[in-house]
Amino acid sequence: MYLKKFIIKNFRIFDEAGIELIFNKGINAIIGENNSGKSSIIDALRIVFSTVTYKKDIFFSKADFHVSEDGTVANYAQFDVYLEDVPLRMIEIWNPQSDSGKGGDFHIRFEKYISPSGAEKVRSVYWGFGTEGNPLSSDTFEAIDMVFLGALRDSENEMRPSRNSKLAQLLRNLVSGEDVREELVQILIDANNSLLRKEQLKKTRNTINQNLARIEQEFLNQQIDIGLVEPRFDSIASSLRAWVKPKWILINKDDSVYEQAYAYFQSHTDLRKIQKDTKGIYFEISILDGETDIEQELADRISELANKSFELYQNGLGYNNLLYMSAVLGDMAIEKGGVYQNLLLVEEPEAHLHPQLQELVHNFLSDANKNDSNIQIIYTSHSPTLASKIDIENINLLYEYGHKKYCLPFSQTNLTEENKKYLQRYLDVTKSQMFFARGILFVEGISEAILLPAMAKALDRPFEKYAVELVNVDSVAFAPFVNLLSSDKVNTCFSKVSIITDDDRCAKKNENDYIDKNYDYDDISSEIVTNLQNGQPSDRCNDLTTLCSGAGINVFTASKTLEYALCCSEDNIYHMIEALKKCYTSLGPRLEAKIALLSSLSEKAACIWLFIRARDKCKGEVAQYISQVICEQHELKKNGKQIEKEFVIPEYLKKAIYSVTEEYHGREND
Repeated sequence: MYLKKFIIKNFRIFDEAGIELIFNKGINAIIGENNSGKSSIIDALRIVFSTVTYKKDIFFSKADFHVSEDGTVANYAQFDVYLEDVPLRMIEIWNPQSDSGKGGDFHIRFEKYISPSGAEKVRSVYWGFGTEGNPLSSDTFEAIDMVFLGALRDSENEMRPSRNSKLAQLLRNLVSGEDVREELVQILIDANNSLLRKEQLKKTRNTINQNLARIEQEFLNQQIDIGLVEPRFDSIASSLRAWVKPKWILINKDDSVYEQAYAYFQSHTDLRKIQKDTKGIYFEISILDGETDIEQELADRISELANKSFELYQNGLGYNNLLYMSAVLGDMAIEKGGVYQNLLLVEEPEAHLHPQLQELVHNFLSDANKNDSNIQIIYTSHSPTLASKIDIENINLLYEYGHKKYCLPFSQTNLTEENKKYLQRYLDVTKSQMFFARGILFVEGISEAILLPAMAKALDRPFEKYAVELVNVDSVAFAPFVNLLSSDKVNTCFSKVSIITDDDRCAKKNENDYIDKNYDYDDISSEIVTNLQNGQPSDRCNDLTTLCSGAGINVFTASKTLEYALCCSEDNIYHMIEALKKCYTSLGPRLEAKIALLSSLSEKAACIWLFIRARDKCKGEVAQYISQVICEQHELKKNGKQIEKEFVIPEYLKKAIYSVTEEYHGREND
């Protein structure tokens, strides 16, 4: 059984329209920028699944009702829970009319009411499939075992000896048979008796009893006994503690078993768990876990050194989190009667972990579900590392649009199967950062990726100020991203998304305006210039524009290519030639001489474009040079200095930058 859909209405920042989250088996992520409602969703789930009194660790209060911008407080809140693979015996929630025939649902509503004393209070109403009046018993809630790990979790404290520690809970579930429990208790009784026979313990007990006798005289005449913990199974569970064993131990050259250690190393040089050092021989203590041919004396010495452990508080926070998570998942994996789903809620599993370890955590959580399909994991995250690893269809993206909070489950977007495969391969840590941005600007290559940040700063619209993510698609494959960020329910999940692309005119062989790919800058002609000026955008560009218009995404196109569009002024021509002279020390001056013979700006732009097209490896270097020019000129402007040959940012790039930062009212393209 697993949670499939969760609807929240009038709870904290979510209004009456509410949000709908879609979950799948295995690992699910809820992502979004800060204050988008991730923690509220986790708390809502905790309220739902800790309904049984003895499980309750969070309560719904009057402060949880939604408050609108005009100060109106909602008079109810509701959670709707939809499950899949529901056993027939859970008749209270089983829905025979569900699409799969194995679905089930239940609902919880919180309402305000006035008590007889006149105080305003909150009551809750629960009902299963159908309408109100189909009551739920505790059996329904006991069928789901929910564990919550908060963002500020104190793993060290959670692992300390106590009746409710995770170690105690794990032992209770692992040792369910009474015969084994009695055996453990007998060991404790024997240890108690052995200890009490020691003279030091007798003296301690007698000293206390003698002092009690003086105080109480014959009126009370009580006596005490001392020993280990009370000989009950719960006492054993409550006394368990964890400590950290070292990964490696050193048999130094002065150790009595060094010769044995050295001989073992010599005969096992290919074994990674043994390493020779100037100090001696290092052994990874896990070498004793399997069958080995290590002599007993050496094995005993390794065990002895390995027992020199240190406390959890001496360990790093990240590893303590992993230790605690391991205990939680270990407990969940144990089959318990009447429990059909284990739900693990984790806030920010990346807390205190470096990116590589975050990847290992993701793999660990994935394996936990593969080994037990009844374990479902839902986590919130700000980590692009985790967002890039999880299955796209298992992500719910929270965002704000028009002063309202929304949720876009990626399983409900317009993605095709091919789109999903492409994005799963393509989304890396850098590109996954877009999920946490306010705006996104997609570009098709490295040149735009280099130039746009410099141009944005020159326009006083730095991307970091407006939380804009620049994503280099490194191709013209924009469609998967457009489909990812849109669905039949919403145009786009971001208020500001734009694409910059070339219109690739004059590239179709069968068209009259086609410009042969073999032409170089010496082949410049009036026909080429005319074709570039009057050519029509390519079919690919037109298709992208149509797709984006239905998704609320802006498209800004260069006439032909970025490099051609950059040559929009005489000053820009100068800087472009200087950049090309840096790249091509012999050909660059020849291009400069050719440009000097041309009269019109359009001829010069076409000539430079032909030169770069035939030598596209220089594009990145040209972009780097122009970027530096823009930055230097921006600094001069800030200092009130005059600029000679100021580089002009093409109008379509200006519009693109303003579209993801702030509205622009500049002139239209000529």
